[in-house]
Amino acid sequence: MLKGLIKFTFVVITLVSTSLWSGPYEAEYAGMSQERLDRIAPALSKYVTTGRIPGLITAVARKGKVVHFETQGFADVENSIPLKKDSLFRIYSMSKPITGVALMILIEEGKVRLSDPVSLYIPEFATTEVLVVNDDDSTSLEKIKRPMTIRDLATHTSGIAYSFTANEPLQKIYEENKLSPYFFIDNIEASAKDGTMVVSSQKAFADICSFSSALASKAPLMHQPGEKYTYSMGMDVLGCVIERASQQTFDVFLEERIFTPLGMSDTFFNLPKNKADRFTNLYVFPGGIGRLIPGMANNLPKDKLMLLLDGRTTSPYLDPATVFDGGSGLVSSTEDYLKFAQMLLNGGKLGDARIISRKSVELFSRNHLGKEITGGEGFPEGMGFGITVGVTTDSGLTGQHGSDGTYYWGGAASTIFWVDPKEELVAVAMTQLMGSPWPLRTEFTTLVYQAIDD
Repeated sequence: MLKGLIKFTFVVITLVSTSLWSGPYEAEYAGMSQERLDRIAPALSKYVTTGRIPGLITAVARKGKVVHFETQGFADVENSIPLKKDSLFRIYSMSKPITGVALMILIEEGKVRLSDPVSLYIPEFATTEVLVVNDDDSTSLEKIKRPMTIRDLATHTSGIAYSFTANEPLQKIYEENKLSPYFFIDNIEASAKDGTMVVSSQKAFADICSFSSALASKAPLMHQPGEKYTYSMGMDVLGCVIERASQQTFDVFLEERIFTPLGMSDTFFNLPKNKADRFTNLYVFPGGIGRLIPGMANNLPKDKLMLLLDGRTTSPYLDPATVFDGGSGLVSSTEDYLKFAQMLLNGGKLGDARIISRKSVELFSRNHLGKEITGGEGFPEGMGFGITVGVTTDSGLTGQHGSDGTYYWGGAASTIFWVDPKEELVAVAMTQLMGSPWPLRTEFTTLVYQAIDD
């Protein structure tokens, strides 16, 4: 049980070239109720004080003003180390929108097109076949009907999957060939004794292009390209495409073209030694981890709300990185991600730094999926998908607060961000719990929108 609630209020954050203050004046200017904004942290504190999440940072900006930025709980529960405003988090799939912006930069420069075959950059995909599961559960292979495209990778319609979204035969192929570029989702060995989990993990490939080539040559697709939406490792493959199109390693491209211009000095694939003390522990909810790591749940105690999965002082993220996985690999801070989101809301620009054009942001954030996919079984009503981001097409059908045209994504450790152009609003929440069953994201969304007062 947590010993108490530790709360810090962050009142200064730089979104442009000057510092902005969060307070009643900023809230009034931005059309937000300070009284209602003050509900956010107390309402969500129950998840911290009851030991359901280790700690939480929530941040909201509207009309260019930061109106809420609060920190509560712990970076390290076991040692009672408080979470701080500049704590660093594994953002997992919130890496994907950053990869999407990198792709849009290359599209603007004429180096890549959404319609390009992936095999133009990774030749092994020219001969990848499609796995067919027959009525008697036997399997066979069939030729692809059309080449997989860059758009397919960027919209999860390529036919690539994750081990946790693949059907059983494909999952087996992925596991046997260690076809994953990640820590702590695949390539993991774990056991638990007396409620303490012992974990080791290392990546199975030397770099993102060797992973992409192996994926193309050793695993079939789960379905024909463009036929269905399957959440996938396709956006990690995009990292290889970006490397080969730009002739830079993916980490260098991101640093030079996105992070440095935006002042995102706390976003990277591995932790610099001088920032390691700001890293957070990664925890897991034992009852939910089976969704991400099939077969692991049976080895964990069921009477715990959280188990430590990756310690802040022993994490492989402290080691030099060579596999730059754009689908899940980045570490970042709340402030950095708020800058990234604000850039998107501003039409591709933050301060004097223009990253992409307004029209590129519009293309990035528009729904790219046809009704044959969004109307299919299991696809959420009122939702679509853009270039690496989810898109709200009808907020009424979603049954959640928000606006049509909002775009967003989250990470496996329960992080989330969204951009609402209609309300001129961006929001970010950071914590570190995998397999979470808690409705934290939904509650945070409701609390943000109930504070609008104009």
